[in-house]
Amino acid sequence: MSDLPHWSDDPYWATALTALATARSRKAEKLVIDLAAIESIAFLENGPSFRLMKAMVSVWQRESSDSFQGAPRVMLALLVRLAELSENHELER
Repeated sequence: MSDLPHWSDDPYWATALTALATARSRKAEKLVIDLAAIESIAFLENGPSFRLMKAMVSVWQRESSDSFQGAPRVMLALLVRLAELSENHELER
């Protein structure tokens, strides 16, 4: 086992999943992702790409007995975060 915390203990992912559930309850069917916004933060040390890597490592290390069920949840949470970043980027223009 690693010292890496489980991905679900990180509010970054947990609140994104809550936002996804809220959007789905409102019958949302699409997320809009702005590639320029994502590219502008892709290499940031605490940006979504490196957070994703750490979250997926925690899935790999801690969820083998649960068929790695966190992987799709983290992926969906990432999409929500990317859509939020895109929306915020649009507001800054």
